[in-house]
Amino acid sequence: MGKIILPPPLVFLACAGGMYLLPPFGLFHLSTLLILPIVLLASLITICSLWQFHQAKTTISPLSVEKTSQLITTGIYAFSRNPMYLSLWLILLSWFLWLGNGLAISGLIFFVLIMNQFQIKQEEQVLSRLFGKAYQQYCQQVRRWI
Repeated sequence: MGKIILPPPLVFLACAGGMYLLPPFGLFHLSTLLILPIVLLASLITICSLWQFHQAKTTISPLSVEKTSQLITTGIYAFSRNPMYLSLWLILLSWFLWLGNGLAISGLIFFVLIMNQFQIKQEEQVLSRLFGKAYQQYCQQVRRWI
């Protein structure tokens, strides 16, 4: 596995901080009532993801993917191969909407690009080695994000 530059939570925090620090451009305002369901969805996805890892008794650490003992393809993982990263993205989406700064959408794009390039592709290589054809079939059936 290639070298991971930063743990995903740090990438998330860097994106959130960068979004906050961007100069205002294309300002808008949304009611918190419209943003709250996205936060709740992200929380539900996180809970379901962590519960499935707990049930499978496998690692949740994105820094030690090679210790994965079981391929999870059911539940939330039947809809997304990376639901925990999806939930982080949804929180960033909520943050973007709460900030009301059109320029902050760049944080959402940056998060996906960094995660795909420096985390997810590396995880996919490891999981492909560990689980072979079963993982390849899973990748053909379930999208990377949604």
